[in-house]
Amino acid sequence: MRRILVVSVLMITYVLILYKFPHAMIGPGELVQGHYKITNNCFSCHLVFRGIPNKKCIACHKVDDIGKSADTNKTKQKVLFHSFLVNELCTSCHSDHNGLNPERSYSGFRHELLSESVRSQCSGCHEKPIHNLHKEKAAECNSCHTSEGWKSNVRFDHDLIQVAGRSDCASCHPIPTDDYHSSFKDNCSKCHNTTQWIPSTFDHSAYFVLDNDHNVKCSTCHSNNNFTTYSCYGCHDHSESNIREEHTEEGISDFSNCISCHKSGNKHDIDLNGRKRNNSEQNEQKNSSGSHSKGLENDSEDDD
Repeated sequence: MRRILVVSVLMITYVLILYKFPHAMIGPGELVQGHYKITNNCFSCHLVFRGIPNKKCIACHKVDDIGKSADTNKTKQKVLFHSFLVNELCTSCHSDHNGLNPERSYSGFRHELLSESVRSQCSGCHEKPIHNLHKEKAAECNSCHTSEGWKSNVRFDHDLIQVAGRSDCASCHPIPTDDYHSSFKDNCSKCHNTTQWIPSTFDHSAYFVLDNDHNVKCSTCHSNNNFTTYSCYGCHDHSESNIREEHTEEGISDFSNCISCHKSGNKHDIDLNGRKRNNSEQNEQKNSSGSHSKGLENDSEDDD
């Protein structure tokens, strides 16, 4: 009986102290400055044994106005996204018992709180970037970016750019300043592709085959870093006088554009006005010339 009496007295004492000093007994901490006026009115936010329902918060904080700044002169307002969180508890992010001036009174926003349909429409909350790359983008943001980080783990693919913009590399990439590229005004796609920049797809053999005798520095044939012109007079075998003499013997007067006939260093592989002159054809011509000379010799002997 005595034990029951002691327990009853202790419980009554605890209830009285709890009633008199509720914050000291069960308060989780001091309220933030914005809610400090309701420090002694717990039921402004709380329901007995039921926590903090959203309707208590919305009674003071209108959802569509949360995040709006009273300063209308601000050039950049906060993103108003709370209207998309109707199925989430305010306490999922916010906690007010953090002291008068906490570093932050919320746990941090997570995109996972939004529905899938809202997450896929980034422009509903965020401004679309205005620089050149994103101007040409044809797909939604989540084609490259994730909600975990805008700049981390970016999955970029040139196929996401509008077709008309894929060939305008300089609109996004700086033009190379090295000596080789300085003379090129054409688009990069003539030598490079969007899969990889190196190696290039340029094929010198389409113009002239660089065999062992012609595997030299570019400046040997192309002067002043001008790769739109060339000269074959940079080698000791190809002096202007020698080339003139050899071509004059063949009855060729226009020999300024060497690669129009010569596609490689093989002098027997020649293209004359679209007609290939190969080694066998030249041997046949030589044999024919030799037979003709021999016939003239026989005629001379008969005359004697």
